[in-house]
Amino acid sequence: MLTGALTTLSGGTGGVVLVEGAPGAGRTRLLADTVAAAADHGVVACAARADELTQWTPLAPLADALGATVWALGRPDDTPMRLSARLLGEIEDRARRAPQLIALDDVHWTDPMTLAALQSFAAHLRDAPVLWVLARRDGTEHGRTGAAAARLFDRLAEGGAPRLRLEPLSATAAAELAGQVLGAPPAGALAELVAEAGGNPALLAALAGGLREDEAVRVRDGRAELIADRLPARLTDAVRERLSGFSADTVGVLEVAAVLGHAFQAADAAELLGRTAADIARAVREVVCSGVLTDSGDGELSFCSKLFRRSISETIPASVRTALHRQAGLLLLSRGVEARASAVDHLLDGALPGDTQAVRALAVAAERVVDTEPATAATIAEKALALTTPGDAEVPELALTLAAALHRCGRYDEAAGLISTTLVQAPEPAVAERLRTIAAAIRMLTGQGTATAAELDPDGVAETRAVRLAALNGTKAGLSLAEAASEEDGVVGAVARQVLADEAWSRGEIAESLRLNRLAAQCPVPLVAGVPLPHPALVLAERLAQLGEFGEAEVALADIATRIEQTGHVPFGEAVRVTRARISLWAGRIDEAAREGAPVVLGELALRRGELGEAEQHIADYRELPGHDPVALLWLELQLTSARLEPADVIALLGDSRPTQPLLLHPAAAGWLVRTALAADDTALAGLVASEAEDLAERNPGCAPLAAAAAHSAGLLRRKAGKLREAVAAHGHGWARASAAEDLAGLLAREGRPSDEVVRELDTALAAYQAAGAPRDVARVRSRLRAAGVRRRHWTYAERPVSGWGSLTDTERDVAELVAQGLTNRQVAARMFVSPHTVHAHLGRIFRKLEVNSRVELTGLRFQVA
Repeated sequence: MLTGALTTLSGGTGGVVLVEGAPGAGRTRLLADTVAAAADHGVVACAARADELTQWTPLAPLADALGATVWALGRPDDTPMRLSARLLGEIEDRARRAPQLIALDDVHWTDPMTLAALQSFAAHLRDAPVLWVLARRDGTEHGRTGAAAARLFDRLAEGGAPRLRLEPLSATAAAELAGQVLGAPPAGALAELVAEAGGNPALLAALAGGLREDEAVRVRDGRAELIADRLPARLTDAVRERLSGFSADTVGVLEVAAVLGHAFQAADAAELLGRTAADIARAVREVVCSGVLTDSGDGELSFCSKLFRRSISETIPASVRTALHRQAGLLLLSRGVEARASAVDHLLDGALPGDTQAVRALAVAAERVVDTEPATAATIAEKALALTTPGDAEVPELALTLAAALHRCGRYDEAAGLISTTLVQAPEPAVAERLRTIAAAIRMLTGQGTATAAELDPDGVAETRAVRLAALNGTKAGLSLAEAASEEDGVVGAVARQVLADEAWSRGEIAESLRLNRLAAQCPVPLVAGVPLPHPALVLAERLAQLGEFGEAEVALADIATRIEQTGHVPFGEAVRVTRARISLWAGRIDEAAREGAPVVLGELALRRGELGEAEQHIADYRELPGHDPVALLWLELQLTSARLEPADVIALLGDSRPTQPLLLHPAAAGWLVRTALAADDTALAGLVASEAEDLAERNPGCAPLAAAAAHSAGLLRRKAGKLREAVAAHGHGWARASAAEDLAGLLAREGRPSDEVVRELDTALAAYQAAGAPRDVARVRSRLRAAGVRRRHWTYAERPVSGWGSLTDTERDVAELVAQGLTNRQVAARMFVSPHTVHAHLGRIFRKLEVNSRVELTGLRFQVA
């Protein structure tokens, strides 16, 4: 805009441009740049800046701009009107010789006579080659001269003068400016500090320049990082200079305000100063007019810049600042619940050892948020404990709160150590009981058994009873307790209903299990935060997905995940990750399932890929996890045994226990077990599994996955193609559907049915296995298609390097993986459903691309890549 105005001025047309912005927005720099650019346009420029002193001298800013003083231009008998006329004449004379730019900064400090002259001069010189650039600061319209300047701007704008508002820099622009000074874009804490400048160019320049001068920033990986805690001296000096324009009384108010925070109540600032709101009204008005503070109109004031506030705070001596924080904390506590969070923050910064009043206040605050914000509670309780001395009455309760918070944050070792130390000091029985309850819950969560929890007081407080009931889950005693407590409210009732839901599930009573599970799932997260079980809503979501109700499962998971995230409860958070992974696996979203990193899912995916060593490791990891699902573990172990050994070995792993109904609730288990039993010539087991699957389906009418499993197992056992077709149509889980389609194709082939029917089912299986991320199964189906005289194109063209691991095709990589596991060519061929000759050919290409000469070198290279 100003460049355009200069161009127009050089053509003989003047005007007025109004510049407005917050303190430090760059008005002065903009005017200076404009004045500097005037000569390039053939324009003569002059400029001046008003201040607090010039407001007492009529027309002084205009005279300064013209390069003289009022006294030099005037005469002893001049009135203000005559002096004004003399200034106007001077400007007209200059304009006849060359276009004139007159720039006046901080117009809000000018005297009334100057303001009147500016209005009249602009009108009188409308047709002359004179450009006026007038600048004022936001927030000054409440002062005497500032209000008049604001009215002048409004009138000039009404007359057609354009207004140029200097807005704060955007976050991107602010980061770019800081990056130019620091030599790299800001990251981490430095980026947050840059953002606190609120886009103010002056503050940003002082911050970035000061950090560079103080060598408080290092550049690493192309990013600038903060390596110092204190603000740079250049910034605090700039803030002090800004404050020097205020009275001592106003600075005192600002310092107290800076301690109170970014936003604060005027009444709180007055009380901390030991004064009334009326006493500080003048100081508040001054800083609001200056643009340092903004007034919301409801008693709340706030700093225009967080960085400015922080800079003021750091200029206060540390001892005084600490005392003010303590005062502010105790004051805000008296204000009630709404101010409690701010009060705690102040006490954390201001309390000193032995401060009993502060310790008690912090203890109450920590106890209030231990279930809803455990990380915050832990921070508060740790600080409070650090302020105590041995033997203080507050120590046991504080230790209890801290232990509960650490437990909920997953900091089990710290919690267990604190509990041991506190119990040695023989706290009150009620405190000791709750500490032992937390210790028992931690032992369960860390895989140290349930014995301690089972020995808790059966008549203890609600959390104690709930933890004890969780420890007895799956036992006759636990079932009896759950039945007695199922109608209770609160955490005990919720855990009881979940125990009963688990029992109903294990009996195959799906509808009753889901009913009880839904009731338990309604329990708020904070209420069951101390119980070492997954939240009932997570169990519900997983079981719904297992039954093929993916939509409802996703909704349930999203709701409980949000609620858990809001509390920061670590054990529940880990359970969310596992549940999300299993739901994604069953829903066929393989990449999403893998990203969650849950061993139970990674093990199954590795089995599907045929990577048995990796699968074994994931299964071992899952086995070591406290609270793992024994049914899910058994399913993985059965599959691993099947892939490595013979069907008879799978039957041996089952032992005398035989498959239970919970195992048969797995979408693919019934058909898989019948097929394995028949392969091992164990028709009795095959018949038992098919009978159990049929019983499950009959007792749960309308449940598609159970109906599909029953049809699948019956079709295999009785060699009924119709039943297998029912299974293919009804299975909602991809891998189970693929398995049924493959079994149907095998039966049709044995019955001598037309090859197109066989191929159709094999194609169905092929597509479903591919979607399920099961290349091992895909290879087996391709082998069967080839036997039927059909070859399905499955290779893709890709840009690959000519050597190295990345040069291998997918098939070559699979061969290399199996060889690196120690398999012979014949074993690899059997695993990949190709001939040993084909494996030999692949291995030759692998050796050439990897530049190795032996299987030992290949194995070593594979581990290097891993």
